[in-house]
Amino acid sequence: MTFRFVVILLICIISLPSAIAAQQRGVTVINDASGNDIELYRESYALLIGVSEYTAGWPDLESIPAEIRDVENVLIAQGFHVVTHLNPDREALEKAFENFIHDYGLDPQNRLLFFFAGHGETRQNGRKGYLVPTDAPLPTKDKKGFLRKALPMSQIMAWARLIEAKHALFLFDSCFSGTVFKQRALPKIPPHISSLTAEPVRQFITAGSAGETVPANSVFTPVFIDGLKHRLADLDGDGYVTGTELGVYLQGKVPQHVRQTPQFGKISDYELSRGDFVFLLDAAESVANTPLEKSKPLQRATYVIRCFQRWSIFLPVHLIWVNRMRRL
Repeated sequence: MTFRFVVILLICIISLPSAIAAQQRGVTVINDASGNDIELYRESYALLIGVSEYTAGWPDLESIPAEIRDVENVLIAQGFHVVTHLNPDREALEKAFENFIHDYGLDPQNRLLFFFAGHGETRQNGRKGYLVPTDAPLPTKDKKGFLRKALPMSQIMAWARLIEAKHALFLFDSCFSGTVFKQRALPKIPPHISSLTAEPVRQFITAGSAGETVPANSVFTPVFIDGLKHRLADLDGDGYVTGTELGVYLQGKVPQHVRQTPQFGKISDYELSRGDFVFLLDAAESVANTPLEKSKPLQRATYVIRCFQRWSIFLPVHLIWVNRMRRL
């Protein structure tokens, strides 16, 4: 019995680094509060768009390129493949979304994150929102030109419905009315990971509401980065940050530093609003490249126990193979 245990234990320990490395590339399975495995994503992709240099009247936002680089770094550490576009005009902005969705949005096992930093505009008493590309004029000076060049949030919603990836999170470091999506009152205590988490979802978080302005130096973006990088958005301490947790964290933290109140919501389609986007915080730590004795004891022990349980099923076959090797 002791020999059998040693064989399985050695197999588990040898396979531990590669198992953790595979988990780093995305979120393949997570554990709910009951310890059950929930399959989520095989691959993760992020589209980052920053508009800092405006050519038709809007004030420039000089800090955006550096902020986009910071977001890119934290998402790469999270296992995302990142595509970045800076200062697109209307045509380039539209193509950036369409190409990204065509390339990565049609696989149900993908996780998609969209991040836009730049000016936003709300019209018709908050019923319509727009992303402002480099070549959009001020609506107060050229209304028709603005409507021709700005990208309406209705188009973002259409793309969100077109996506077949299980989870998509849209983050806008811009200010809109919450009525452009299905705004929800966020819970004081976010729900724990459950089987419902894996259901499809399209979530939206904006830096502020209609009438609020984007500051020259963003607060929303560094608060978002700190939430993942320093685990501040993990409100229940389970090692994961859900889209809901991120919304609660941003709504509580950003107004402490600037007159902006982030807005959170989901798409109005019921079938696309049941799940929750998930970040695995451990993915940001290079566990796979760390010697076994320095990796997290709990993570190590949990994996070995599960590995033991699974390999035990095939124990007789492996013992036959081991015994044959010993006779050589």
